Amino acid sequence: MGPRSAVRPAARRPSARFRAAALAVLLGTALGGCGGEEEITMPPLTPEPGDERPGTVAAAAPTRAARVVLYKYLRGVAAGDAGACAHLAPAYERATFGGVGACRTGLARARSALRPQDLTALRGVTVPTATAGPEDGEVTVQFEELRWKTAPARPGGVLASSFTLRRSGGRWLVTA
Repeated sequence: MGPRSAVRPAARRPSARFRAAALAVLLGTALGGCGGEEEITMPPLTPEPGDERPGTVAAAAPTRAARVVLYKYLRGVAAGDAGACAHLAPAYERATFGGVGACRTGLARARSALRPQDLTALRGVTVPTATAGPEDGEVTVQFEELRWKTAPARPGGVLASSFTLRRSGGRWLVTA
């Protein structure tokens, strides 16, 4: 037998069409898990241009924490986020939704009673000011003191003519 040839035949490179198809398959597989069916119920509360979120007015700093709670509650109602119910005192939840714990199940019904324009308005509501009182340790926000990016929502149902917040166990809750 003769000596083996040290020269191997040239390896063929895959065609450009094959490489493009392989790359598409790899990317499709890698990115396929990124588009899950997870439902987002509430957009993140991020500052928007011109948004006067609670706390932007230095004179209103003593009521800032209470105003942030009302802001989160109203924006949560707009988004249909049952997490907004965590900002309610049991007595307020009972008066507004019919029982303690009823907010989580009744929020969708309460939202359906609002006009579409009201829900749109709530998505852009801010709480720039609040007044101390009526009692010590309480803060009150009148409906007229809320600021709206669109036409104001109409009061009624979950949108009270005024909101009173009280500190309870180290956090603020909507009480009336």
